[in-house]
Amino acid sequence: MDKSTATQLRGNLFRHLDGIAITSTMAALHNQGIIKFILDKKSFTLEDIFESFPSNHGYMNVALRLLSAQGWLEREIHSPNQQIYFSITERGKGIFACSHIYTEVATLLKDVPLYRHKLFSAHQTYSQNYNNFITAIHEMSDDIPAQIKLQIQGILIGPALVALGMNEKIEEYLNVNQFRQNDINDFPLINSFANYFVHIGFLNADYSFTEVGEFFFKRAAAYGVTVSYLPMFSNQEEIFFGDPHHIWKRDKTGSETHVDRTMNVWGSGGAHSTYFKKIDEIVINIFNRPLNEQPIGIADMGCGDGTLLKHLYELVKYNTLRGENLDQYPLLIVGADFNQAARIASAKTLTDSRIKHHILHADISHPNKYAAELKAKFDIELGDLLNVRSFLDHNRIYSSPKISYSNRISKSSGAYAYRGRLIPNFELKQNLVEHLHAWCPYVKKFGLLVLELHCLAPNLTAENIGSTTSTAYESTHGYSDQYIVEISTFLNAAEEAGLVPEPQNMARFPNSDLATISINLFKSKS
Repeated sequence: MDKSTATQLRGNLFRHLDGIAITSTMAALHNQGIIKFILDKKSFTLEDIFESFPSNHGYMNVALRLLSAQGWLEREIHSPNQQIYFSITERGKGIFACSHIYTEVATLLKDVPLYRHKLFSAHQTYSQNYNNFITAIHEMSDDIPAQIKLQIQGILIGPALVALGMNEKIEEYLNVNQFRQNDINDFPLINSFANYFVHIGFLNADYSFTEVGEFFFKRAAAYGVTVSYLPMFSNQEEIFFGDPHHIWKRDKTGSETHVDRTMNVWGSGGAHSTYFKKIDEIVINIFNRPLNEQPIGIADMGCGDGTLLKHLYELVKYNTLRGENLDQYPLLIVGADFNQAARIASAKTLTDSRIKHHILHADISHPNKYAAELKAKFDIELGDLLNVRSFLDHNRIYSSPKISYSNRISKSSGAYAYRGRLIPNFELKQNLVEHLHAWCPYVKKFGLLVLELHCLAPNLTAENIGSTTSTAYESTHGYSDQYIVEISTFLNAAEEAGLVPEPQNMARFPNSDLATISINLFKSKS
């Protein structure tokens, strides 16, 4: 496959993710008359929406920003009162005239979170609904904008690929270069997926892979994170107009109900491999310093299942000066997590790998308590460790700033909410500064190694549809009270907090204006 074809297909994949993320938003706004309101008004403020449509302000702000990121609205934040103004674009007029299509697509969202569990079921219900939906799509007008067509295709493709991938069918099929006929005959949902893939050119008539199909099947995990939030998306109207605490409800086992966490972890694993190459480089350099200038160990806040700690321990052991001297200078491994299940999983991962470790409960928002408990339980100073974390700062639990922020100015273009409340950008900036400042006493010696996710300005995303996954991430994070800010905002907040990044240890992905991932090794100024 030539480079230009691969670029085009990758662009289609990103548009699929946009569709999975935006469909429920568009359906809810259409059903409640907000799309018609926009078409009639053409220009309006966020307050105009709130006056006409009582709603959870924070999530409605997220929704309208997403429409801006798709190029359907122009959005401006006016200082100093942070009033937000919108106007419909020419592209938006064409899309909004077809918004009813999203309501038809949204009917499928109740089913798709269950695909991975129903793949080997003999029942016809899910496959029949899938087939009916395909038929409905075929009957739609040919005048549907291409942007909508690709987004709809995402709803059909993404969950199907994720279900097959998580059930280890993709690797099996790719090894023999076709879907197995027995699976097609025995399992109705696989049959429906296979026939749809034939229809769109992913498979040949004999269910062998085309070059295009192979491209998408090998990238199935790229759909995983966005698809994992479909339980949340399927309750979009409740999020906008109902109980703002809805997504935080737990099931009988205490598990999250707004996201399929197993799927989320599965989907994020492959995507993170590129970033961790840079993390490895930084860690190797630190543990190749003179032995008396090295940290006594590594502490991972938000250690999850312990995979990163295991990886970093083995990286140091086999690739550094420290690794050659572990008898005299043992490497302390500390895992901290707010979630009990994660702590149990980390302990098991490290124990199974025969890595000595310390695991404790801790909250990223309270490093002082973390440090005190680490000292009390294990006689370890947090500041003597290399502190690392990945994609965690934006997932902190929000708390109101302790210091006045009335005179603060924020250039961020983000949209933020906490349990439905709209958080003004200057308030969010102050919260971030205070959050990072709390870590300063513990990262003077060896630093804070942070891998973080970021947003893009909506006009930049709109100008680069098909070249960024920003809409998908800003949707999943915006509706679930997570706080991704632009890289510039993050670095500026860190500087205000007293954290300075080491230039040689900075990286961003992609290395362009569309960067949504950053790596930094921060050290406190004093």
